Amino acid sequence: MKKITKSMLLLTISSSLMTTASQAALLSTATLNFDAPVYQFDEYLGYDLLVGGSNFGIDSNGNGTIELSERTGIFANDGIVLGGDAQPGSVSEPGIDDAWGFFGQQGVHFTSSPVTILTDDGAGNVELDFSGWSVNWNGIDVGLGGASWGSNANGVANMTCAVDCSNGDSFTLFYTATVTEGPFIGIRYRLGFDSGSLGSLAIASSLGGPVEDLGVLSTGTISSVPVPAAVWLFGSGLLGLFGFARRK
Repeated sequence: MKKITKSMLLLTISSSLMTTASQAALLSTATLNFDAPVYQFDEYLGYDLLVGGSNFGIDSNGNGTIELSERTGIFANDGIVLGGDAQPGSVSEPGIDDAWGFFGQQGVHFTSSPVTILTDDGAGNVELDFSGWSVNWNGIDVGLGGASWGSNANGVANMTCAVDCSNGDSFTLFYTATVTEGPFIGIRYRLGFDSGSLGSLAIASSLGGPVEDLGVLSTGTISSVPVPAAVWLFGSGLLGLFGFARRK
């Protein structure tokens, strides 16, 4: 009976340690580090056009689409930190991203509530709560936490990982919203990270007609806190005790 009990207990601990080691879902405290924007010189326009990498777009001309010329590149500062507290940010003290320029004024992204995981199928498909997603531009706070006009649900960002969203994995993220209050009501917004895959659209823009940014996703990498060493030490210690008891 004692041998059976010991074996069952040993099997339980081993299974627990294996489960901990094999968990591949996105950790609730992970950091999403997004790639830098990518630019390409457009001979027709005569200036560099943002063709990939991390960016946001604003339908500034109100024609219902977000064109390549309406995108602004963003560089990561702290990145998007999941869980915990909201991430404040200002031009003088950036948080998620470094300060960027838009219509001659600077701005940053920030969150009024934490970005958290809503769903995770364990196979690289995640939905994030973006209900607190916001920008501060020219000293004005603009909430962008809802009123989606894209394929995402209101206040929900769609994230897809290359493999399983574990530490070091790459991801793509897509989010759209519409300003519903303040001085910019009705303006469409899009966040995306696309890693230089929009070159063909940039070339098409040289034809002179409006080219809509169709929401090709941007990329980044995931930084997760690894399983604490104490967990493995705990397991090793228990296994050692079982060996000692068996010898006795």
